[in-house]
Amino acid sequence: MQSFFSTLTQVSRRNVCRRQWVSLSHTRFLSDASEAHYGATSAGDASKRLARDPNPTASAGRPASPRVDFENLGLHPPIVASLRAAFPDVKYPTDVQSEFIPAILGGKDVLLKDATGSGKSFGLVLALLNKPRLVSRDAHKNNETQRHITSLVLVPHRELAFQLLHWIERMVNAGEQAPPLSMIAQVLVRDDKMHLGQGLETLRAETPHVLIGTPQAILDVYQHEPELLQLRSLSSVVVDEVDYLIETVSRKDPNKSFKRATEKAKRKLLTHPGPTRQLLDVIYDSRKEVNEKRIDEPGMEIAKRRSGLSSANSMPPSPQLVLSSATLRTHLKNFVYDESGWLDKDNVAKVSGRATKAVEGERVRGPEKEAVNASIQHSVLLVSDERVRNIPGAVTVESLPSVPPGGEEVTSDETGAGESTNEVDADLIQKYSTTPSVFTPCMMETVAAAFAMDVPSIALLVLPSSTPVKRAVWELRELGVNAHGLDLQDGKKGRSYLASGGGATSANPVLLVSTLATTRGLDLPALSHVFLYGMPEGPRVNSRTVDAYLHIAGRVGRFGRGGKVVTLVEDRASEIESESEEAEGAGAKMARILKTIGVGPVQFAAFE
Repeated sequence: MQSFFSTLTQVSRRNVCRRQWVSLSHTRFLSDASEAHYGATSAGDASKRLARDPNPTASAGRPASPRVDFENLGLHPPIVASLRAAFPDVKYPTDVQSEFIPAILGGKDVLLKDATGSGKSFGLVLALLNKPRLVSRDAHKNNETQRHITSLVLVPHRELAFQLLHWIERMVNAGEQAPPLSMIAQVLVRDDKMHLGQGLETLRAETPHVLIGTPQAILDVYQHEPELLQLRSLSSVVVDEVDYLIETVSRKDPNKSFKRATEKAKRKLLTHPGPTRQLLDVIYDSRKEVNEKRIDEPGMEIAKRRSGLSSANSMPPSPQLVLSSATLRTHLKNFVYDESGWLDKDNVAKVSGRATKAVEGERVRGPEKEAVNASIQHSVLLVSDERVRNIPGAVTVESLPSVPPGGEEVTSDETGAGESTNEVDADLIQKYSTTPSVFTPCMMETVAAAFAMDVPSIALLVLPSSTPVKRAVWELRELGVNAHGLDLQDGKKGRSYLASGGGATSANPVLLVSTLATTRGLDLPALSHVFLYGMPEGPRVNSRTVDAYLHIAGRVGRFGRGGKVVTLVEDRASEIESESEEAEGAGAKMARILKTIGVGPVQFAAFE
């Protein structure tokens, strides 16, 4: 019996079993399916809510919309079978997946924006697996079939890269006669120079269908061995969390003069464009040339070209570009669409989820307003040596259930209880015990207390990007917390929670610890709480700060579940009312962030 990816050239409709994996080569089966598709979609790991309520719009008091099945969307039957075997709780595609995956499978460039937890990353994985495998004939080797990398996926950090790989691995292993994972997907990250060592060796030995990597790691490999990445022959390039990977100059308040600062920021970006920009400039250099010629193109000529009556300034063959994030600021969209030269603007789809559309275009003082999950409670704690108190104005509400309905019990083995291996080695323990902490003691004690009093099973502590995770883990363990540095390659430190839909009260709850830089995009549906140590992205409130907070908050409440986000800030002085941002306390600044995203602070009941 054939497996999904084992045969690359001789698969037809008649020998495909719904429980098998089939080749993603240029076969008649796949070509016909791609041409006739409506789009292949999937929900993410946390879609149990959709499984329980197949028509959530009707239950919310709105007219029920028809629910689309995976088969109706054109997803290849073997992929559907493996999807259901690997993720049995996934029943239907989400609304935004039903919109963006048809565009991807149709070859369009896509600008994708929807709230966190809507299944963007998981849907992207399904779409890329469903694309025909790129192959060619090597004239120098008697027309031997040569496989090419079909899709390149750029992500901001190693944890998200391994999360995507884990999803693919589960689907591959769910089929009969599973092929080597390296044939389907590989990861390149700058983890102890893995990308230039074992990662490079694996890539030389086996060409994957999907290559996932951090931008700097991919750029390093390109500079080391450019032919290996086959950037000229890719079918798709996906940039996930694009607003984090492509820096642009923010729009300024028109009532204030920021011309000098804006010009300085633009010059800095020209000098140091970042690895993502450098890669996209290489991949889409031919598009940039054509888009440069189109700058002063008459409207009549554009209409002729788009109707097929003219071939002037036509776009050369190049990979489709997919840019995705929960927060796509206007200045980033303007840069990508009007300045970058990367897009084929005759063939681009702009996709926004239903929740995002509801607030699209609304303006609040400062940053743009974004869609937020109404089922998440947001609390802010002001911490000092004398006391811990809720932010002024916090209201008392009925507490959300600690365990999402339908959650599975998490055993002590899954939570790492009784783990004998200490991830903090003896030398570090000696160093930590004899050197001052970078963390404020009362802040860490408050984290430990809040975790002990309110978390039933699994929570996440997000630290500032520059702080040492291992030091925090050691200090929390000294306070009696079952803390682990988040590591999606280790089952007890995060990987097992990628598949968990929620947990009942555990005898030994787990606190996973990560930094802001390694948290974006992660889908850990078992989380009930996220604790944020300090204000995100520094002391000022701006669009970057708000976006960072939204992404942190999005780690809970996946697919409409309940959850709590608890931000701890130091209460250095009494909160004062002032028009000066410098004079504002951290609590007042956090209140402004919550007001900007349209939510109010809720009292964390364990404290006054």
